[in-house]
Amino acid sequence: MSREHTAEHVLMGSLQKIKGSLKVRKVEVYDGFGKVFLEVDSLSFEELAKAQAMANKVISEGRIVKEHFFDSLEEAQKAFPSLRAHEERIQGRVRVVEVDGFDYSACTGKHVENTKECGMILVTHVSKSGGEYQIDFEVGEKALETAVKMSTLCLSISSILGTPIRNLEKAVLNMRTENDDLRKRLSALTDEIVKKTPLEESMGEAKLYATILRGVDTKAVMKTVGELIGRNHSIYIIGLEWFGTCNILIGSGEERINAAQVLKELCRAFNGKGGGDNRIAIGSFPCEKFHEAFEEGKRMIRNSLTGR
Repeated sequence: MSREHTAEHVLMGSLQKIKGSLKVRKVEVYDGFGKVFLEVDSLSFEELAKAQAMANKVISEGRIVKEHFFDSLEEAQKAFPSLRAHEERIQGRVRVVEVDGFDYSACTGKHVENTKECGMILVTHVSKSGGEYQIDFEVGEKALETAVKMSTLCLSISSILGTPIRNLEKAVLNMRTENDDLRKRLSALTDEIVKKTPLEESMGEAKLYATILRGVDTKAVMKTVGELIGRNHSIYIIGLEWFGTCNILIGSGEERINAAQVLKELCRAFNGKGGGDNRIAIGSFPCEKFHEAFEEGKRMIRNSLTGR
C-alpha cells in the first residue's frame, strides 16, 4: 500500500498549498483506496478539484520520494517549515518523507520511490463531522476505473435530463429548487384539505372525522391532525393512498381513544405495520385490505366511545 500512502501525501500537500494550513488527524490506506481525516477551516469542491489536478500533475512528473531523519520534531520543523506533523503522537527521532521539493510530512509508513508509481489519485467522497473532514480516495488502476464509471454516469444523467454535462450542476440545483417549491405547495394544499375533513359522527363532546385522501403529503397530514386534535375532543381517522402505498392515520384528542392502541388492533387484524403514541399513530396496510381496515377502524372508535 505504498502507492496509496504516497498519493495521500501528494493530495494533502496540494490541499495545504491551496488552503495555507491544515491538520491531518488520521490516515487509513488499503489496496487501491484510502481515507484521510483532516481539520481545515473550510473546504469547497472547487478547492478539492484544484488539489486533485495539482496532485495528479505532481504524480505524472515522476518526482523522487526521499526520507530524512531528525533527532526531534523541532529540528525537522526548522529544516522544513511547511512540515505536516501530528505533533501529539511524535516523540524522539523523526522521519520526514519528502516528495521532491513539493511536500514534507512526518511519517513512519512505507512509500514508493517515484510518484509515477501511484498512477493517479481520485477523490470519491467527502463528508464533514464537526470541524473534521473525511476524504475518501482511490489510487492507480482502481481510480482510473472509477473515473470512467463516473464519466459514464455523468453522460447518462446528462442524456436523461437533456442537458449538457457542463450544465448538470445548474440543472440539478434548479430541479431541487422546483422540488422544494412543489413540496411547500403540496404541504399547504394538504393542510387545507385535512382541515376540511368531513364530520362522520358526533357522540356527545367527541366528534369523529373520517376521510380517504390520495396524493397528499403524509407529514403535513400528521402535523395538521396534531394541531386539530389539540383544540377539542376530536378524533380523526384518515386513509392515505398513493401508487400502491396504503396507510391509515389515527389522531385522538379524546382521552377514551388511544390512537396507538386502535392502530395496534387494526394491524393485528389486517396484517399491518406501524406505531405511534396515544395521540397520533400511523400504519401501513396491504392495499387489498385497506378499505376494510379503514371501515373497521371507524367501527372500533365508535364502539369505544359508545361503550359497546
